[in-house]
Amino acid sequence: MLSRVADSLYWMARNIERTELNARILDVHLTQMVETSGEDLLDGKHWNILFEVCSTKEALEELKNNAETQDEEYIRFLAFDTDNENSIFSCVRVARENARISRDHLPNELFEVWNDLYLYTHQAEQEQFSIHQLRAFLQKVKMSSLTAQGIIESGMSRSVAYRMIKIGKWLERAEKTARILNVVCEQTRETQLLYKGDDYYAWLAALRMLNGYEAYLKVNRPKMDPKTILTFLITDESFPRSIHYNMNHVREAVDILENAKIAHYSSELYYALENLKNDFDEISIQELNSDDMLAFLNQFQNKCNEVGQIFSKTYYLIEPIAKQEQNQIVSIPEQLNLEKASSMKYKIEHTNIFDYDTWVDQSMNSIRLKPRSDECQRLLSYRTDITPVALTKEHVDIWGNNVEAFFIADHHKHLEVKATSVVSIQKSPWIHRIDYSPEMHAIFHSDLFSSHYLAYLSNTAYTYLTPEQIEQVDYEIGVMVNPVRYAIDVMGYLFNRFAYDGFSTTVSTKALESFDMKKGVCQDISHVMLGILRTKHIPARYVSGYLYVGENSALVGDAASHAWVEVMVPGIGWVGLDPTNNVEALENHIRVGVGRDYGDVSPVQGVYRGGSHKLDVKVSVSLIEQ
Repeated sequence: MLSRVADSLYWMARNIERTELNARILDVHLTQMVETSGEDLLDGKHWNILFEVCSTKEALEELKNNAETQDEEYIRFLAFDTDNENSIFSCVRVARENARISRDHLPNELFEVWNDLYLYTHQAEQEQFSIHQLRAFLQKVKMSSLTAQGIIESGMSRSVAYRMIKIGKWLERAEKTARILNVVCEQTRETQLLYKGDDYYAWLAALRMLNGYEAYLKVNRPKMDPKTILTFLITDESFPRSIHYNMNHVREAVDILENAKIAHYSSELYYALENLKNDFDEISIQELNSDDMLAFLNQFQNKCNEVGQIFSKTYYLIEPIAKQEQNQIVSIPEQLNLEKASSMKYKIEHTNIFDYDTWVDQSMNSIRLKPRSDECQRLLSYRTDITPVALTKEHVDIWGNNVEAFFIADHHKHLEVKATSVVSIQKSPWIHRIDYSPEMHAIFHSDLFSSHYLAYLSNTAYTYLTPEQIEQVDYEIGVMVNPVRYAIDVMGYLFNRFAYDGFSTTVSTKALESFDMKKGVCQDISHVMLGILRTKHIPARYVSGYLYVGENSALVGDAASHAWVEVMVPGIGWVGLDPTNNVEALENHIRVGVGRDYGDVSPVQGVYRGGSHKLDVKVSVSLIEQ
């Protein structure tokens, strides 16, 4: 597992838990608005508790400044406002995005449940609700969240991915419980109800918000005594929403990850967790006054936030440990060896050797040899060696590619550029699982979609095909209805009709030429596929990189740089297809550059003053033991 995937799993879990808690808190509030009179609700201050728990006091004051603001607008802000990062809709959206990034590690049912909830909340956001309808909406949100957590428990092996999810959930629960109790204690302190225990509705709400009312009554008298409630919600080690219960489970999960051994990188995390444990061992709720209780809860919230930050730094927010500008080295170690079998690690050596007929000077060059980093591919190290020696200046081009430029002023007849990379890739088959939904159809045919991906919809000199050639394709595979299915069919069509021939074309060969020849290399076949897809208004881009073949493999294209196509699937993202091999681009496809065609991503470009040259390219891709 890549550290970025671990990050996504952790924040997915926190936002799933936050979604359920915020929906429950709002539902409890609506229930109490029905059950109680205005006098019972702290003289109209009932919204204060809700906003302090689920948003901020500042947000409430800003809404209050609007003379026309009604209760319905408060509710809509907490449930649907996209500017409120803690609204139910925002939490659902963030959880869905993180689930999408880490989907390979999750049960399919989990993503389906959460994606359905996202579509449901997106539609609900545009509707007007009665109180009854709103409570039905909140019930749907709660049940979807609980279903998602149930799928995790019943459908996931107890792997590193599972531990990351559970730690995120437990930290979120502990923080939220402390926040709720802190706010309730603060709101009741003015009238000293903390000791008298007669602020019935405030403490009843606290129990209901944490889904602990029934569990509380099973072990305590049916009396809303603040000290008893606080003891139950803070120190009870059997109730799954108590602070002590969740922090114990965080500690146990870290022990499992580390095999109960403290390493140099995990020592800070262990120290912070031990600190919290000591706090609980020493505390006696019954002996604390209101000020002491508030101080304890504030201190715990701060320490819990600190634990979350240290956890992030320990396991996935990894900073480079070495940067040497002279040699362009960037090394990023993996602090945690996560799920070895699910990722592939490669070492790539790419050498370009230029031999000139005459002496050359004033050589200006640019190279695109540095692999990309994203949610499925992580660049672990990269180094360039240039002979004659030259310093490089790096920038990112308009397509998001890493470009290094260098200038050689000395006279030379030989130029060698060698790039050495180590890359970890983690990806599973994807495109055949995509169900082309009505929502995706609407996006695909929208003007916004077309304008956003216009660069990848327009054919270039490299990718242009004649109308007659397109008609031939239509005759062979039929008209396009489903762009996802059509892209797969085009890939199969080209694979079956094109012969891989490294001697029939050059880097300047155009798609219309190779189409008629029905042969070429990966560059040519990819250009033809781009021309077909763009004619059908399907955004598609050229991808350059490397292919790991290995022993006894039927794949071809590893002799030098490889090329394939990425298709933009509405609502999903870019999906790689390799027409040369008729496969989806997976963990053995190493991505370097993307663009409209080969001209945007050529590995080496330059101008010089001198005679002609010969170019020798050597590429080696080797699998590193996991």
